[in-house]
Amino acid sequence: MDKYFIIAICFLLMSCQEDMKITLDENVLSDYIQLNEDRETDFLIACAAGKQGGMHGIVKEPTAIYFYPVEGATEFKYYEVDNISDSLNFSKYRFLDLDLSPLFNGYLQRWNRESFEGERMAIVTYLTEGNLHISDPIRIKTNPKPTEVNSDLVAIDVQDDSVTFEWQDGAIDENVIYFQVISDDQGNLVSGTYTYEKQWTFYDTSNVVLNITLDPNPELVSGNDYNFTMMAVSEDNWVNLLIQSSFVAE
Repeated sequence: MDKYFIIAICFLLMSCQEDMKITLDENVLSDYIQLNEDRETDFLIACAAGKQGGMHGIVKEPTAIYFYPVEGATEFKYYEVDNISDSLNFSKYRFLDLDLSPLFNGYLQRWNRESFEGERMAIVTYLTEGNLHISDPIRIKTNPKPTEVNSDLVAIDVQDDSVTFEWQDGAIDENVIYFQVISDDQGNLVSGTYTYEKQWTFYDTSNVVLNITLDPNPELVSGNDYNFTMMAVSEDNWVNLLIQSSFVAE
């Protein structure tokens, strides 16, 4: 009898585990992570920016959520929670089906989040072979601290063999890292770098703390037009300042 009882208990436990898997909801972040428990957890780079605050604390323009998909990334997902205190409670995050569009011809991807009240916390995920990538929580502060767009805060010094960019913080001085992108006049990415300093010279990586440039030896063609984009990012992954300017290589 004892042997049959133990076998029955084993079958019962197996059945409960199967039921648990069946009832997991991939629209809930904690469940989605559990559904992918056979994968290794890895990091991904993401942030958000919102340019304009509206009346009564409601934004007028969509908030952009940016992320960098590594090669082979699939199943891009955006999860959100409306209570800031739940930023680390993955069971509170819910999937939102937002429109996704490429930036810099697919080098970055962007979701547009329509108007909302107050603040939000967001997390981005995607899959690669054998891995589940999860971003750090992003605090979406479009209403209380809209992203400043100001191209006057950068100075570009073009020389024969280099281009140096030096910028200032904007009205909100809460930045911990700066993301620089050089793109050509067709929107193709030339380089993507992060620095802690408010200065960078193409293509000197001595002060670069994170490099996501695809070409190991990018070059600028003399006489060609290029665009400089800089995002000043806070510790909670909110873009306080966006700078966009153009220059001609010598």
